[in-house]
Amino acid sequence: MKTNLKKSLLFSLLLSLNLFANEEIVIIQKDSLELKTKNTVLSVGGRVQLDTEYAWPKGIHSAKGIVLGESVGESGHLNFTAKNSRLWVKTRTHSELGVVRALIETDFKGVEGTQTNTNSHGIRLRHAFVELQNWGAGQTNSAFNADTTLDILLTAINDTLVRQPLIRYQYDTTLFNYTISFEQPESTLIDSSGVIITPQDDVVPDIINRFIYYPKWGQLALSVMGRYINQDHAVLGDGITQLNSRDSAFGYGANLSGKIKVFNLDDIRFASHYGKGVGRYLAYNAYAAGSISDEGKITLQPSFGGDIGYRHFWNNKLRTTIAYSYAATKNNLDDIKLNLNKVNKSVHSSQINLIWTPIKNSLLGIEYAYAKRKVESGEDGEIKMVNIMIRYDF
Repeated sequence: MKTNLKKSLLFSLLLSLNLFANEEIVIIQKDSLELKTKNTVLSVGGRVQLDTEYAWPKGIHSAKGIVLGESVGESGHLNFTAKNSRLWVKTRTHSELGVVRALIETDFKGVEGTQTNTNSHGIRLRHAFVELQNWGAGQTNSAFNADTTLDILLTAINDTLVRQPLIRYQYDTTLFNYTISFEQPESTLIDSSGVIITPQDDVVPDIINRFIYYPKWGQLALSVMGRYINQDHAVLGDGITQLNSRDSAFGYGANLSGKIKVFNLDDIRFASHYGKGVGRYLAYNAYAAGSISDEGKITLQPSFGGDIGYRHFWNNKLRTTIAYSYAATKNNLDDIKLNLNKVNKSVHSSQINLIWTPIKNSLLGIEYAYAKRKVESGEDGEIKMVNIMIRYDF
């Protein structure tokens, strides 16, 4: 009865908006709701997710969100949030040149409201992407991202996730995939006061080549990136000082990730990455691509990291992952003279979880994480966190 009511309401809404005028409409209920016209299939779906996190001391499980010092701030903090819920719409249209596929996906990690009353969260664009034949354009995940990720609830401390506007070409076979991607550039440089600035002087897209291999024993992916880091009369971190100079440098990076099948459904997952001028592509912009001197000279810095995890299935519905991740950089301290407590040096994290899928498209999991962060001043900080996740994909 509820399903029929839902279909009827959606059908009426579409007619009132005249989205499919003079077309035959067929509604099909599969894993997601589909609306079909003569040439187009529109799918609607999403995710409802509740995260319950308890962290001590108060902080965030990220390379720059761990509070420095012992017992700084609160001894613990409990937080409930549904902002990681998602909503997406996909279309598939037949055209003279082939099938056109489009995706728009949002979540609710935009502007936050207070926890006092409504717990509101602003909507945020995740993906807006269209594909035709081998070409794609729009905003989506970078080709530099690790193709295989750990099966964990909290994001890996070394995560290479970047989502941005790009144009890409990819070629697929049953054995391998090749992608070349031209992506939005964004230089990040750390000035003498220890502040990471974005000069907004980029002139060349980041260019990434990715190769994915699909052998019987698992999966292996390698991404190689070239970047042009540029500053043209950049404004420093104080928001006032503008340099009277220009400089540029060529950066590069590589990201290797994979999965090795072992016995039954178990697998080992791993990733390793290194580069000079990688910057924001590693650990959510915890490290700059390089430093900028008071005279405007750019010196790129190396950043590196990796992760490894073993995933064990207790049965078809219950699994556990034990994981370790690490990320670090080598800052150019000749250019950085102040506020070394702001300058991240390294971070590592260990995680263990238990994940249950009681019904299809659902997830109920609990995870413990311990992470430690170090900065260039020599000070460090640690965080312990328990995350309980309830998720249903529709």
